[in-house]
Amino acid sequence: MRTFLSNCTLIDCAGNPPARDSTIVIEGDLIAALRLGPGGTADASDKDLVLDLQGGFVTPGLWSVHSHLGFIFPDINHLMLQESVADYTIRAGRNAMDALRVGITSIRSVGDRDFVDVAWKRAFASGLMIGPRLFVSGHYLCATGGHGYNWPGAVQVDGASEMRKVVREQLRRGVDHIKLAVTGGVATAGESMEESQLFPDEIRAAVEVAHEKGKRVCVHAGGAGGVKAAIRGGVDCIEHGYYLDDEAIELMAEREVFFVPTLFVTQDREFMRKSGMSEEQIGKAQGAAEAHRAGFAKALEAGVRIACGADSSPIADHTLIEIEQLARAGMTPLQALMASTRTCAELCGVDDRLGTLEVGKIADLIVVADNPLDDLAHLRKLKRVFKGGKPVPTEPPPGLTDFWSLFMELHS
Repeated sequence: MRTFLSNCTLIDCAGNPPARDSTIVIEGDLIAALRLGPGGTADASDKDLVLDLQGGFVTPGLWSVHSHLGFIFPDINHLMLQESVADYTIRAGRNAMDALRVGITSIRSVGDRDFVDVAWKRAFASGLMIGPRLFVSGHYLCATGGHGYNWPGAVQVDGASEMRKVVREQLRRGVDHIKLAVTGGVATAGESMEESQLFPDEIRAAVEVAHEKGKRVCVHAGGAGGVKAAIRGGVDCIEHGYYLDDEAIELMAEREVFFVPTLFVTQDREFMRKSGMSEEQIGKAQGAAEAHRAGFAKALEAGVRIACGADSSPIADHTLIEIEQLARAGMTPLQALMASTRTCAELCGVDDRLGTLEVGKIADLIVVADNPLDDLAHLRKLKRVFKGGKPVPTEPPPGLTDFWSLFMELHS
């Protein structure tokens, strides 16, 4: 049986202009044809499913490439330090599944405890549970006493030899990429966002081992010094980049290093106020806000490949905010949409299969009522979600506790 999605405007994120009166033909989990203009269902048979999208707008499924499935931030009640692995696992899975319901069909996890993200990846891929595609890092690696050292999922590493051993263990457990914390950050007390923590030989050791296995390395890096050290060490992606200088941006562009700016971290003052962040955390985040936006604008102008990730949960809510933040910071709506689809797939090395709507690619897509290129808020006017050509429910089962309300209760 084929599925025909007719009477829609196609926004393929592959570089073509939006195409009205389009029909998308899905066969199995792949896009079999894209038919532009009326009459796209003329060859549909009684065995095929024809869905009239009533003028809806179709885009690739959305991505978040900086998420922690089970993290709570700020964790003012220290729940993560008290709960069992089982409790953490349940929360992590629910967070991911809720994201799929709002059209986030793929997520890159950049640090979770006990390889919970690896387990959920396998569960979703096998069909045991219905959730987004996951690209996972297992634990995140930091210097002893470095950023996030006291969070579940942190592995403290010192020296190049120890780094090689720890990275090999991550790879043995089935991760897709390696995550390093190279500098300080917002969440950890007693450190600045700019201070460098891992040494160049430690970064190079991680990169050598990961690249030998064909895996990529992403790094938490706030200050320009740490960013430059990481790029010179051969990493593939910079996360955050709160304080970038011209040299760091030039290096990113020259070496084609990806950039996931996580603007939500410094720009969403409402979240800071409501969530219970400490005064130190708020001070660091707001203190970096202007520099963060300025660095982002320069990176965009320099042609750095920018991808979308909010670094906050619930993933379903905050990823949509992050896409809007990308536009507020200088991207056009189309650039922001491509940053949350095509570029994310490129970052994860699966752009031959995902990230755009093209013949032969996997049919991960969303349908929204109004044009997101007029207003990215229209991504919230969701009508349908398809993962691998199959429709996904967009409403939670009756009686299910609202995850956002539950999440905010954990902060109270």
